[in-house]
Amino acid sequence: MPEQTQPRQNAFEIHIRLKSLEALFNSLDPSPLVERDLDDTVEDYIVDCVRDAPHDASLDLVLHLPDDTAAQVNDAEVGQSVAHYFSFLRDRQARRLRNLLREGRQAALVGFLFLGVCTLGAQAAKSVFGGAMGTLLGEGLVIIGWVATWRPVSIFLYEWRPMRQQMRIYDRLARLNVVFLRDVR
Repeated sequence: MPEQTQPRQNAFEIHIRLKSLEALFNSLDPSPLVERDLDDTVEDYIVDCVRDAPHDASLDLVLHLPDDTAAQVNDAEVGQSVAHYFSFLRDRQARRLRNLLREGRQAALVGFLFLGVCTLGAQAAKSVFGGAMGTLLGEGLVIIGWVATWRPVSIFLYEWRPMRQQMRIYDRLARLNVVFLRDVR
């Protein structure tokens, strides 16, 4: 029977009451315990709690299990499983971020080349057609050229930041301390 562990002092605690240990994990995942995915609802709850946690606080996941279930739990395996799962999510998010930044660099190259072609086309339109028609075509080409640069601008100004923040959350969760408390019913 595992010894009941207590949460650490000055740790941000996330409490989850479970009827059985199986409720922590995705029921469709047939993998061994250490490689199992967490249940989606449990994962969302844990991630939402960590968003509210102080950035410098250590994290404790406190699992409340019935006394008869807690006796069958291997604390180290469950802790390793939770750490493995959040490490996997962190690594997956890092890959997504790298792919997004690569896409941004490629989109910037294409967008700014297209902007250059549109600018040259605008100059040509103004000189060939002159007057209002040349101005209209020229300004239209310049606007289209700038619109083509929106995707890389969006990536480098906005899209990467939430992904990086999510990666940091998963990194913190990969170091989560799992604590078991037995509930006597």
